[in-house]
Amino acid sequence: MASPEVQRARDLLTHLVSEPEATMDDYRRLYDEVLANFKLPADAEVEHVDAGGVPAIWVSAPGTSPEQVVVVVHGGGWCMGNAKGYSEFGYRVSKAADARALVVDYRLAPENPFPAPLDDVVAAYRFARAQDGAKRVALLGDSAGGGLVISALVKLREDGEVPPTAAVTLSPLVDLAGEGESLQTRAHLDPLPAAALVGAMGGAYLGGAEPKSTPLASPLYADLSGLPPLRVLVGTDEGLHDDSIRLVEKVKAAGGEVELEIGEDLVHIWPIFSFLPEAQASTERFGEFLRKRFAEA
Repeated sequence: MASPEVQRARDLLTHLVSEPEATMDDYRRLYDEVLANFKLPADAEVEHVDAGGVPAIWVSAPGTSPEQVVVVVHGGGWCMGNAKGYSEFGYRVSKAADARALVVDYRLAPENPFPAPLDDVVAAYRFARAQDGAKRVALLGDSAGGGLVISALVKLREDGEVPPTAAVTLSPLVDLAGEGESLQTRAHLDPLPAAALVGAMGGAYLGGAEPKSTPLASPLYADLSGLPPLRVLVGTDEGLHDDSIRLVEKVKAAGGEVELEIGEDLVHIWPIFSFLPEAQASTERFGEFLRKRFAEA
């Protein structure tokens, strides 16, 4: 039986799809209502910035290293979410990784389909690298934001740019063709109708492009060789379970360094739920992963 905290997380995800006739504006409002449950601590250091033409928010826990930056890419199916709603998570990332967090307000589909969100994430990464005193920069994202992180790693490699020190993805959405078996076999465990959301919001992001022939949008189909060290987290109780498993397998097959954490009886993007003991523990673990990679760089 799920703990009260896990049940609360499940209920919040259910709230996101609680209006059968929801418009995109409704989904955005519902996601904002979910994110409003996570309050930014009073000691957070916050600064709104123009990150290379992209709105973003610096969020830092007190005493964190100015030499290290984690660019945080929020989830929301490419269509929802914002940096403000992810500021509390950015604070926890900052504290766990001993780094400043740059939470990116990338443009949203369907108004701004691929490649606009990816272009914004890459621009924010370049901005972070250009900061005075910044010596090491990592990427971190959840759900569609996790997919954008993998796409950004591929894009930066293709462009011959200095790669991030490391990357972390939480329940990444990397297959817009929706071919993961868990979309069907684990649908009964997931409070989200993941297959339908991948189809609808992934379609909005693609803007008519074909996922398998657009690997920078659907990065499971990209060449995943030569990527920086990666840590992937996914829950057993989510339709997107197999996106993570196949991503890890493909990175390993390409000779990459990748760690996988599977959260037993946990749901989609569970680390963002600050009230979950499991979220606190997983954040400490991926924070340790980032600190180790920063120290080795």
